[in-house]
Amino acid sequence: GTLPVARGRRMATAAQHRVFAPRVSRASPARRPHRVVAARAAAPAAPTGAWNLDGCPDGIILSLARRLEAEWTRLPNVRDAPCAPELKSVDATAPDGDPATRIRIENLCLQTDAFRKMHLEVAWGLGGLEVLHCVIYPWAEVAAPIFAADLVAFGGRVTLCIADASPCADDLSLPRQYVDASNALRKSMLASCPAIEPRPLPDWGVAILSPEACVCVGPPKEDFPAQTQTSAFVKYLESLHGVHLLLATKIGEGYGGGTGARARAQRRFCEKQLLNDKTKRVLERSMGVALTDRYMREVLFDVTANTPTGKDARCLGLPTERFL
Repeated sequence: GTLPVARGRRMATAAQHRVFAPRVSRASPARRPHRVVAARAAAPAAPTGAWNLDGCPDGIILSLARRLEAEWTRLPNVRDAPCAPELKSVDATAPDGDPATRIRIENLCLQTDAFRKMHLEVAWGLGGLEVLHCVIYPWAEVAAPIFAADLVAFGGRVTLCIADASPCADDLSLPRQYVDASNALRKSMLASCPAIEPRPLPDWGVAILSPEACVCVGPPKEDFPAQTQTSAFVKYLESLHGVHLLLATKIGEGYGGGTGARARAQRRFCEKQLLNDKTKRVLERSMGVALTDRYMREVLFDVTANTPTGKDARCLGLPTERFL
């Protein structure tokens, strides 16, 4: 009665599945630089959480992004998490000017007293690609897993969905509250859509995914345009997300083996994600090598040995009256 999750296969991330964008011919060594422009002028007085989704196609991904944004901006003492302006908003095209290589990326990066970084990426372009990528990293001294979710669509049809509470314990265990919640939510999803189709995961995901909470779905062509499977999955994603926001500070210090161990688990999560060379190659075509490397290491998967964990680091950014 539960959805099987294939262990021993790699995690399928939204960034990885950018490789399914329509192929473009390899350009000869570029004489012109990659065209990367600020998609939005930097404004020092911009409100907390400001981003620009103008031009993003209407559909499941945009509407889900707006709902998650609304949930985040209602959290207590929410503020901007650090993010370089040239990485927060990207509009990039390959040097040959091929419009099929243009990509727009917008990032919402927030922070609370429980979560060091709440990252929501929406990307579109590359001839019809749409991506939603979400990762919520708790502060390492908060005994909670990482929430991670991705949706990928082409021309409005969702082809990949994944959501997980990624463990911050060496044995890949989750707190009992998360296990009970994810089991109940998965049963509800399958009851509402018995035809939902599981999708295998890449091999290196075995080191970072939860065998109990991770759900990966590959809706078939027949699911479009009704997108019944996608809608059932999105309900699971949003419900698991709500559980994470509710439970993250209520687990107790024992989970994960302490601050240092949880920090290492978060670092392992990022290191495994960064093994995805296909992501780099696709982004490099539009953004160039240097900016792609910075984007992946500073925005998507940014936990390193130097990532702050102390309580003093929680003062980064200032809350605004908009969220008080």
